[in-house]
Amino acid sequence: MSEKKIEITVSPEGATSIKTKGFTGSSCKDATRDLERALGVAGRENLQPEYFQQGNTGEQLRQGT
Repeated sequence: MSEKKIEITVSPEGATSIKTKGFTGSSCKDATRDLERALGVAGRENLQPEYFQQGNTGEQLRQGT
């Protein structure tokens, strides 16, 4: 299992960006939601290949009969 990291960058002009590593699927969005609100980060979103991978949550979906 890879280490999860959230990197926040603030430019000299005050612009902020958030970058995540080690997250799969939409868990990165869940992890950064409150930070984005607090920092006022809005704008372009660059989804990395990890976003499109399924995470291993230990849950299985079953279809009833």
